[in-house]
Amino acid sequence: MATIHVPYGVKGKIDFEIPDRNLVLDTDVPFPDEIPNLEQAILNALDHPVAGPPFSERLAKARKVIILQDNFARLTPAYKILPPILRKIREAGKEVEILVASGLLREMNEAELQRKFGEEILKSGIPIIQSVARARWDFEFLGVTSYGTPIHVHRRLLQADLSLAVTMTQATLWGYGGGGSMILPGVSSYETIEWNHRLMTCPTSGVGYEPPLNRLRADIEEALLMSGLDMSLLAICNPQLGVIELTAGETIAAHRASVAKYRNYYAFDLNQIPGGQLDVAISGSFPGDRFFAHACWPIANLDYFVREGGTIIVATPVPGGLAHYSYAKDYMPPTPQALARLYEDVFYGKQELWHACLWMPIIEVMAKKNVIVVTEPERLPDFEIVQVPAVTSMAEAWQIVQERYGADVKVGNFPYGKWIVPAEMPIREFVGRRA
Repeated sequence: MATIHVPYGVKGKIDFEIPDRNLVLDTDVPFPDEIPNLEQAILNALDHPVAGPPFSERLAKARKVIILQDNFARLTPAYKILPPILRKIREAGKEVEILVASGLLREMNEAELQRKFGEEILKSGIPIIQSVARARWDFEFLGVTSYGTPIHVHRRLLQADLSLAVTMTQATLWGYGGGGSMILPGVSSYETIEWNHRLMTCPTSGVGYEPPLNRLRADIEEALLMSGLDMSLLAICNPQLGVIELTAGETIAAHRASVAKYRNYYAFDLNQIPGGQLDVAISGSFPGDRFFAHACWPIANLDYFVREGGTIIVATPVPGGLAHYSYAKDYMPPTPQALARLYEDVFYGKQELWHACLWMPIIEVMAKKNVIVVTEPERLPDFEIVQVPAVTSMAEAWQIVQERYGADVKVGNFPYGKWIVPAEMPIREFVGRRA
């Protein structure tokens, strides 16, 4: 028997035994520990960028510096990445403030600010401003991208002499996080975010795809260039959120380089699977996945690894409930007619694209594959509302898939499925796609 260790959000982990013959792919591989002397590594990365002038050179010419930091939905450990940067800026006698790239998510509360920034930064007196996308007066119009997206960006970014985005590279439902997404949606207005998010319906505006195939990300990168963001510092973390890679420089080049590093750790070859695809994939969840709107992401990633009619199991306690995923209830089960109604509701403004992007890719997978959620007893009524099968133990989920696929069921273990991508991305067609 093989024992798999399934991360279970804030609850720790679930240890579960699977017969050796059934476990045909295990992505629970060793990761490096955090970079030794992290503070010095951060400063070295900034002064040895992959593109553009070093941070020290830029800083010498600046008076006011702004740092863009990602929001509570991203697990970037700002509390240990920002301190050496902030000290360097203050020692140079420059003004500095932090602008949280909230997108259309709510502002962080005190507990979330504490988790994100830590006591040292919160007590430093450095201003922390949270971008509020619906506060129209905070944004300035810069023009229109080639995709037709009008770009309104936060004025505080535009008023700074030097701007640095600090975030992490990870797979997301829309490609790879970090990079230009710190501008759009990060510090863009509601209108800009909605215009851009219409591109999420392109088949390759999804997990693992980069521009030019990824239209949504290509549009984001045009907005980035229009915004004048000077540079980015991108971290890659191991599953315990230790920083294992750092890349800095002009944002598009830095992001591409960081994605290449990310794939060295989190991309897996489908050819390792007998027959090319699994019957069942099992994923856990991070402690930061407090809402199902974020814990559900492995479903989209593992779509590539699981055959049609197969099953994706996600273990997550989601103490915060469904969040934006609750809107999916009106389109379940996800029949072609239900998905057509979703597109219609988006067109007529009954559903906003910024929150549909958190669950629309998931129900599209559920139209062709089964999903089982392993969760807490008190969460079962939530999943009944959105018609997602849920149980309270891995043993129950395992019994279901054994009955469904038989004794020779092919299983893959993906402890942190929301960060996993295929080693080679399939090319998806842009025309003629049928529901």
